[in-house]
Amino acid sequence: MKRYQDVALFLLLLAIVAQTLHVMVRAQPADDTTAPAPTALIGDTVPALTGYTEDSVQTTVSLVADGQHAATVVYAFHPACAFCDAVAPEWAAHFAAEDPNAAPVRRIAVTREVPEPAATYAQQFNWDIDLLSVSGFAETGPEAFLLSRTPWVYVFDPDGVLRFDAHGADLEHVDRAVAEVTSVSGAARRSGVGEMSEVK
Repeated sequence: MKRYQDVALFLLLLAIVAQTLHVMVRAQPADDTTAPAPTALIGDTVPALTGYTEDSVQTTVSLVADGQHAATVVYAFHPACAFCDAVAPEWAAHFAAEDPNAAPVRRIAVTREVPEPAATYAQQFNWDIDLLSVSGFAETGPEAFLLSRTPWVYVFDPDGVLRFDAHGADLEHVDRAVAEVTSVSGAARRSGVGEMSEVK
């Protein structure tokens, strides 16, 4: 009988040691490869974003000058974000109030959500804007930093350089940043600098 008790005690101790090791391994800090991507800094270049349109078609959107837009504004959101719900109506008014006489600006709403729910969310708030779902692309590429905070807005110049970023409710400062970027790029085009850049 004592022999069976010794075996049972040994197995119990073995189970406790195994459980302790399991807990210790799970408590280890995450590997660097799984750590979230750092937020981009002002002055960093993001040449393009890859994702899906609201029709689930994979696409790559270039943030570098295409000869049609003086700047690109990226609006990062997520349908499950309560803060996004708070600013979504303001964004709708912001999109609708664009001055047709101002320099052409490309505006893109970007999310980690898959295309269909993202499109439903945009329709719910009457957003008149292009959507890009970066679901599946937002872990390692430039899309990762764009969605590290929501709601957030990024302003890129015609060379794909990040010139400004702010909370999604700070639309007044976003408008000022866009005006500054477009006036600088307009001056460059008038002086011929834009044409030289295109030749490169």
